[in-house]
Amino acid sequence: MALGACSPGGGEPLSTESTFTVAVTPAELTLGAGGTAAVSVAIDRLHGFEDVVEVSAALPAGISADSLAIPRSQSSGQLVLRSAGTEAATRVSVTVTATSASHNSTAAFALILVGNSSLRLELTPAAPAVFVGERTWLTPVFDGDRASIDGIGRVASGVAVETPALSRATTFTLRVDRGAEQVEAQATVQANYRNRIRVLGSAPVAQTNHVAAALPDGRAIVMGGNTSESPLIPDSTLTQIFDPASEELARGPELLFSAGARLFTSVAPLVSGGFLLAGSGINAPVGALRSVVTQLFDPAAPGLTPVGDVPTRGISNRTATALSDGGALLTGGLVGATNPVTGSADRYNSADQKWHAVGQMLVVRVGHTATLLSDGRVLIAGGLTCCQIPNPSPEFYASAAEIYDPATDAFAPTGSMISARGNHAAALLPDGRVVISGGDGNDPAAPPLGTEIFDPASGQFSSAGDLQAPRDSHSAVTLTDGRVMVIGGEVPPELVGRVGVGVSATEIFDPATGRWSAGPALRPAFDTATVTMLSNGKVLVFGGQDAAGSPQAAAALFE
Repeated sequence: MALGACSPGGGEPLSTESTFTVAVTPAELTLGAGGTAAVSVAIDRLHGFEDVVEVSAALPAGISADSLAIPRSQSSGQLVLRSAGTEAATRVSVTVTATSASHNSTAAFALILVGNSSLRLELTPAAPAVFVGERTWLTPVFDGDRASIDGIGRVASGVAVETPALSRATTFTLRVDRGAEQVEAQATVQANYRNRIRVLGSAPVAQTNHVAAALPDGRAIVMGGNTSESPLIPDSTLTQIFDPASEELARGPELLFSAGARLFTSVAPLVSGGFLLAGSGINAPVGALRSVVTQLFDPAAPGLTPVGDVPTRGISNRTATALSDGGALLTGGLVGATNPVTGSADRYNSADQKWHAVGQMLVVRVGHTATLLSDGRVLIAGGLTCCQIPNPSPEFYASAAEIYDPATDAFAPTGSMISARGNHAAALLPDGRVVISGGDGNDPAAPPLGTEIFDPASGQFSSAGDLQAPRDSHSAVTLTDGRVMVIGGEVPPELVGRVGVGVSATEIFDPATGRWSAGPALRPAFDTATVTMLSNGKVLVFGGQDAAGSPQAAAALFE
């Protein structure tokens, strides 16, 4: 197809003297992967034009053309195209340019590239599985223009790249550009637990009755409580930060207000990666049972900042829960009254960074659990409903449960637990159900060994088997493989005649089988130790107190 002629500089139009035009046939050419094909180039020499004509073409990646010069004595030639075999199947328009010493002319044809169905496209891990927290290597092999692996970046064919530390089974996607087309290959690397607890070196400072939170960069922070630096003071502004790379704790920034777990300070991890500390220690200048001050850790603004007081004053020992909108919910707790247990609830709004009262729960409670469900609602279950604290006589633990809906700020009843309990633990399963374990029960019954599962679809609890070791004030951690580990806490005091005896046994629930099994022993085991899920999938256990109530500096990892 002939398009026309012009001067090479794009200036004055060509004259009819000593010019030429070019045409190519066929108008549509098919080129197989790795093959050759040719178009005929015809020169129409006008008014005795006799110069040599050089022919070239603008070709897509992977296609080349042999050089072609049409001598003075000829008016046509064959432009041979060659495929490297790496191109994607596509259709492109190709412009052919014929050039003499003083003139040029262009023509176009359609080039149909068959493409190579056997083009390489592979992503191979060095190992199909690693242990949680470890890395591996991925080798991409591909034919194409450029490529990248999601979460890693640009890669070259045949050059292995290292993955980040893997906390769970992870699927990596290789994306390869081939002309206008993008193709993909995937590889999945499993991340398995060793199912062991490894004791680490002791922290610089011992802490008990402290609180802990994971940080978005993979570290963890332990805050406040009674420390070995001030053993006679129950609260502090001390923090220590755990680095998973060195597996050591080092001193961190001071808190704005002192913190003390259990009675005074609640910690709520936020979906943004930050966390809230609601309530200060008893020795904070604001007064522990008056203003409930709040400190916010925001990963976008390093350090802790005050975000105002909780509107409901004079309440301690509250249960804090992250909300899916980035806020948090505080429920229940203790007040100074005939019945010191309250049903008050307050909500933190991340948009304006303020707290708002949201009314009363249906049941007054303290020592209950409040679990964020997959649909954004909150399951509130159990807890102590009456009477004297800290030595209740008599004590009444609830089996009642209710649902908080953040869309309406309303509480609604749901099915009751099989066993009344408080100071228990709850964990969300991957399928959206909630497993309840341990805790204290009503006298004269023994502490509940039976565990339960709440199904949000039916609103009912069902039995999930028995624990082997009774415990209260413990942690239930959902592991990255979907299992739930029960760890820490204390032996219920009525069983051993004193408070603060740590539980060394751990137990693991597997939702795939619906059964509990023994986990690795935690030794030493201290009451009030904090348990923190790290972003690398490992679980940090830190601090606590011995039988004499002295703070401990012990640290360990479940991995």
